[in-house]
Amino acid sequence: RLPNGQTKAGGEVRKRMIKLGLYRESGHEHFNGCIVFPVFDEKMNVAEIYGRRIIRNSKGGTNHLYLPGPHVGVWNSDGLRNSQEWILCESIIDALSFYVNGFENVTASYGTRGFSPDHLRLIREAKPERVLIAYDNDDAGNSASNEFAQMMEAEKIEVWKLEIPPESDINGLISERDRKSTRLNSSHTD
Repeated sequence: RLPNGQTKAGGEVRKRMIKLGLYRESGHEHFNGCIVFPVFDEKMNVAEIYGRRIIRNSKGGTNHLYLPGPHVGVWNSDGLRNSQEWILCESIIDALSFYVNGFENVTASYGTRGFSPDHLRLIREAKPERVLIAYDNDDAGNSASNEFAQMMEAEKIEVWKLEIPPESDINGLISERDRKSTRLNSSHTD
C-alpha cells in the first residue's frame, strides 16, 4: 500500500512512481485495469512492463500498455538463447499461449513495430537458424512480418510466417480451442 498522498513520504513515493512510468502525471495508475507482465534483463532487473487491459476503459484506448520510452529487454530471453528455432509473436499474451502449450522457444516484440535493438542483439548473439513469425493475420501484422523477414534476410536467418485465419491472433485461436475442448469434455457423460 502506498502512504497517503498528502504526506511527505506519500508525495515522494508518487513522484518516484511517475518517474518510473507506473503513475501518470495526473496521478492515475498507468496499468490500471491491466494484468501486468514484467520483462527482465540479464541481471534479473525489471527492464520493461507489459500491461494487457482486462477491464475495458470507458474512453476506449489501447488494450496493450508499456512503460513510457523505448522498449528494452526481451521477454523469455533464456528460452531463446540455445534454441535454433524461435517463435516471434506480437504480444506477450500470444507468446504465453505458445509457452503454456510446451513451446519454450518463444518471445514477443512490443507490437508490430516493437522489434527492439535488444531483440536484434539477442538474435545476433544466439544465431538461430530460423524464426517463425506468429503475428496477427491483419494488415499491420502482415506488413510488419514482411519487414521483419527482410531484416532477417540481411542476418542470414530463415524466416517463416505461421498461417492463421484472417483477422485472428494466436491467443484467440488457442483460447477458442480450449473453450471448445472444455465444452466437449463437460458435455461428455460416462
